[in-house]
Amino acid sequence: MNKHLVTVMLLSAITFNSWANTNSDTTDIERKQPAHWSNLPIWGDKARELGYQLPIPVGFNIYYNKQSVAYDAKDNFNLGLRGSGWLNKLNANVVIPADDVIITGEDESIQLRADAWVLPFLNIYGLAGYTKGHKDILADLSNAEGLGNSGIDMVLPIPIEYTAYNLGLGAVLAGQAEVIPGMHPFIFTGVAAFTNSWTTTTDSTIQTYIGSVRMGQRYDVGGDKLAFLVGYNYQMINQKIGGSYDFNIPLLGRPGGIAIDYDVHLVSSESHNMSVSMVYDFGPKDEWNVFIEYGFLNWDQLLLSVGRRF
Repeated sequence: MNKHLVTVMLLSAITFNSWANTNSDTTDIERKQPAHWSNLPIWGDKARELGYQLPIPVGFNIYYNKQSVAYDAKDNFNLGLRGSGWLNKLNANVVIPADDVIITGEDESIQLRADAWVLPFLNIYGLAGYTKGHKDILADLSNAEGLGNSGIDMVLPIPIEYTAYNLGLGAVLAGQAEVIPGMHPFIFTGVAAFTNSWTTTTDSTIQTYIGSVRMGQRYDVGGDKLAFLVGYNYQMINQKIGGSYDFNIPLLGRPGGIAIDYDVHLVSSESHNMSVSMVYDFGPKDEWNVFIEYGFLNWDQLLLSVGRRF
């Protein structure tokens, strides 16, 4: 989600309709919630006998993810400069120290996820998606090697636009507990996920590692369910970018330009974030769900999702 995404992945909590204790006897439970056609989750019958109402095991979700992230160059930034026209004498291989490179980026992605509760407390999922994003690189040439003894006192902007396709896998652990006697139970979820993205407009792959812990409460709203959660999110983005960018620099009507071949290995500057989210389950069997999450602290992120369970 991804970029990255992605992401993505942070939406795993959408399937967390974790066990809810009921006061019905076993016969009532079995009548209200018979075994699923998939025979999932494993040990589902035992859980129902203990008085737990389980989520519908199989689901599909589509979601939108947008995030703005700052990056660090992991290694020195390598540039190949080739001039044309009145700049045809320019031919240099330039090495810019990593500390002299500023990188920011924004990505928007659409993801499709399929998931299943294989155990009453364990959900696994796979996802596939499309991302459109850009990186804005500012390279300070004042300390660059390959441009003379003292470099050049200028900052070179390199905008990079790209699209990418990604695949990912993830797992969710979920449950609930009565933390304070007599108080509404708290829901807990833990998520781990990995996605790999392949860009179509640059020579680049993107690996995104995701982890999150969420806690909140769920309430009955008529015949529906509404949950509010706060969370801690971990995200590490690792990307190697190679490609080229052309600058047109005419002088007094004379054509000229610079072709820049770039090669940089970047990682996300921050890996820790906080979030607030809401999940609304509705329908005759709570088979539909809507998820909204806002991430804040070290980067801005918005997640929107709608899904159905079968």
